[in-house]
Amino acid sequence: MRRFARWFDLVLQVVTLTLLIALAIVVLMGIAFRYSGNSLIWYDEVAAVLLAWITFAGAALAMHRNAHMGFNGLLYALPHRARMGLFWLVELIVLGCLCIVAWAGWAILEIFGNETMTTLRFVPRTVVQGILPVSAAAMILARLLILPQRLVDVRSGKDPETKEIEEEIARAQADVTRAKTETLS
Repeated sequence: MRRFARWFDLVLQVVTLTLLIALAIVVLMGIAFRYSGNSLIWYDEVAAVLLAWITFAGAALAMHRNAHMGFNGLLYALPHRARMGLFWLVELIVLGCLCIVAWAGWAILEIFGNETMTTLRFVPRTVVQGILPVSAAAMILARLLILPQRLVDVRSGKDPETKEIEEEIARAQADVTRAKTETLS
């Protein structure tokens, strides 16, 4: 499972980075062509689509890394029983909302039928709007992949952010100790 989770994280990174590089290239091309007096008619539409794709792919990556904003202080301040109840309630709400988004995304694809992009008539609207159900499915998978570790953290009552801060402080102290030792040597 961990191997698949690492692979999934890598795929999300590659997709997001590739989209980001493609957007940078499109923007630079748009600037260069506009400066030369030969503006690209498709530049704005393609840039907007790429930005949307980056946003949704990045959201899936953030979901997989448990990097979305949350209320960990509230959750971890509760007694064990209430903390577990709130944890499962939040998981059900998040997964339920993502399932609705995935379903609605597929429903939207059917509405567009044979429509195409305005400036690039060979690109179907389903490609443009396809990010919604795809990213929702990726977020559902990401949430399920991190669920076991999140459950361990919630059961232990140890806030992962606090744990991360403590690890960084210990690392910084070790670096200072090592620097002092090297200076004295």
